[in-house]
Amino acid sequence: MASQIPTIDDQEQLSKWLSDVSHEGQHVRTSLRTNERVIARVTDGIYRQPASALRELISNAWDADANSVTILTDAPRFSRIYVRDDGAGMSYKTLSRLLHNIGGSAKRRDEGKGLGVTASDDSERTPKGRLLIGKIGIGLFSVSQLSRRFRIITKVAGENYRLIAEVHLRAYSEDADDATEADDSFHNGEVVITREHTDDKDAHGTDIVLDDIKPRVRDLLRDADRWRALDEKEEAERSGDLDTALSIRAKEPLLHAGWIAERATGDLSPDVFSRPPKLPWDAQDRAEDRMGKLMDAVEADASRTNRPDLDETLDAYLDMIWKLALSSPVRYVDRHPFDLTPEDEIRLFWVSNEQRGQAVEIEMKPGERVRDAIARDVSGAPVLESGQADPAGGFKVVVDAVELRRPIRFQFYQPDKRSIDRALLFVGKYAPNLAPVPSTRRGGFFELEGYLYWNGRVIPKDNNGVLVQIRGAGGGLFDPTFMQYQVSEQTRLRQISSELFILRGLDAALNIDRESFNFAHPHVQLVTSWLHRAIRQLTNRHKDLSAKRRAERQSEDQAATQNALEQFTTELWQQRRGSEPPPEIQFESDPERANLARRQGIFSYSRDEMSVLAERSADRAQRDAQARAVASVLSAYGLFEGRSYSEQQEIINALLAVFIRFRT
Repeated sequence: MASQIPTIDDQEQLSKWLSDVSHEGQHVRTSLRTNERVIARVTDGIYRQPASALRELISNAWDADANSVTILTDAPRFSRIYVRDDGAGMSYKTLSRLLHNIGGSAKRRDEGKGLGVTASDDSERTPKGRLLIGKIGIGLFSVSQLSRRFRIITKVAGENYRLIAEVHLRAYSEDADDATEADDSFHNGEVVITREHTDDKDAHGTDIVLDDIKPRVRDLLRDADRWRALDEKEEAERSGDLDTALSIRAKEPLLHAGWIAERATGDLSPDVFSRPPKLPWDAQDRAEDRMGKLMDAVEADASRTNRPDLDETLDAYLDMIWKLALSSPVRYVDRHPFDLTPEDEIRLFWVSNEQRGQAVEIEMKPGERVRDAIARDVSGAPVLESGQADPAGGFKVVVDAVELRRPIRFQFYQPDKRSIDRALLFVGKYAPNLAPVPSTRRGGFFELEGYLYWNGRVIPKDNNGVLVQIRGAGGGLFDPTFMQYQVSEQTRLRQISSELFILRGLDAALNIDRESFNFAHPHVQLVTSWLHRAIRQLTNRHKDLSAKRRAERQSEDQAATQNALEQFTTELWQQRRGSEPPPEIQFESDPERANLARRQGIFSYSRDEMSVLAERSADRAQRDAQARAVASVLSAYGLFEGRSYSEQQEIINALLAVFIRFRT
């Protein structure tokens, strides 16, 4: 029967065949071909983790103006993965082009307007006004990292047909004698497509169904290496083989989806957890609350001396959910940083774009958002676009009943009582004028918004560093080196979380895996220089504020000590002398002023004649308070009676020297 299926490898002819209503219910075969060797490799593994492939499908759904994406992973088995979005879907023209132009996306091109994948007046945006994430055109085929066979079911609103494409991918061959590559055109696999009639004309969207997950991918998602090692360790402990048990370093993660151990071939008994799941949510918890509960559990694992490490806290499945939430264009667990208010314990600063500029503090009114304070106080009334309402009506991604929310919180942790008492939020916007730069050198136009958030402690520590978000989506994790910042600021750098929101440019500098950059691209240099300037401005301001805070605390401590000394000596005087008021004691700069005060009945001493008090010292007020306390105590016990002022000064000076000059 397979031989009766027609094969059409020409894009235009395939589109024409699919457009023919008389072909409904019939099958047609076509080949997947590219003419770029590097794109051909997409079927062999350009992504580092399974989460990366799902991330690309989420980005595709965003670009298709979807409002919701549902992902079912069959955790903890991972035998089947299902992805559904309610986006625009693909027409026969769009699908035909996609299959014959892997790596040649119509997005951000005039061609995309005719296919309905871009706005009619702006090829950089979707029809509903979102900034497009995709550009290369390999996102759909990133699922080849998970399976070499998958099914696409897609439908456009208003049409009475849907398309079902069965995709079979082939491995890329390095064999120069492979006839399929003789003309430098690479045969990536084949697709069997069916056009089906449907009466539900209002339905729209795309489903991706993966029924044959690669064994190694299943093991990665199941965290099989860790659980097998733990099983081996327990078996060694039971058998008394302590050397083997001690040599296995694996630890059970704090949170996990459970483990179903392997069974013998042919064993058809029901799956049973050999290790039951430990999840941070209950079955009745709402999808939108579960990401917050995951963050709560991670933060609860922090202690005064330890910050949680996600690799040890989460299993591979929950780590995948965390990374998907971090890299997708979804809402934050709590609020966007530009929507924070003074009640979130922050001090706001505007980053200067000048090479040697300094950040300016912005005074915020009660309840005022960061974006509103900046528009009010900064010259030119800059508008922060990141975090604004989605023009397509919102975007929600749910993975196994967990709604993804970006796992970054802005909760202040004060390192100690002497440190700065609020978080520091440095915000900036940068759009250099590149018009004078030749187009061959500037790499396109460029614009970013960004923030640096200094906190006493970054929890989890994986959120320490800088995360680059291009058009709302990220490709990797936080970079703890801050793009190779060279100045030795290790303590402060460990206390900073930063995100850069790239509004224009930089995506051309992305490597094909979308998780790393070509550092030779001029936009990478622009991002790096802005980030490093912002870090210098933050660290300079932090040093100033820290010094001021230390001085304030020292002054407060001295005042508290002086008050305590004064209260102590007053109580002692009353115990010894009853209702008689304690003497007034003061220190003058020279003997003549001291003698004048003595004639007025004041216990007055010459500072110049007392070596300890005559010394220049930052804690002079503290020494004076101690000297007054010593004089008052000695007077209360009558030890100054019959002694000259000169002798009294010598006694006070000697006692102060014992406690100040000879501290141990």
